[in-house]
Amino acid sequence: MEMDVRFGILALAATLFLAIPSLAEVPLDPGQTATVRLSAQRDLIYPIAPPLTQPPANHGAILSVDIDEPGRYHVALGAPGWIEVVRDGKAVAAAGHSHAAAGSGIAKIVDFDLTPGHYLVALSGMADGEVSITINR
Repeated sequence: MEMDVRFGILALAATLFLAIPSLAEVPLDPGQTATVRLSAQRDLIYPIAPPLTQPPANHGAILSVDIDEPGRYHVALGAPGWIEVVRDGKAVAAAGHSHAAAGSGIAKIVDFDLTPGHYLVALSGMADGEVSITINR
């Protein structure tokens, strides 16, 4: 009887763990390009609610980056989507945005003035699949 109760508790815990939206942050290194697998937005816990999106543009990712030097950083995405940089639970205002040359593989660039510290980069409003992302000065 005691073994059945323990097994039931473990099964319940596993079920709850698998049902909880993702808390994982994918670490990024400034100056490096990463390819990130996107998840359904409903499976992610965003630090700030993303804009409302409709399928197929309802995927995203939660990334993290540690900044060592202050400056203007460019966040470049290889596909259309929303980019939010967050520190201490607050959005960092964008300093500008642009698009790269046609055929460059870059769909969007957003600039942020960052000081040293830990940041989250929340991607949303993207189609399912993967996206390349680069953060550099």
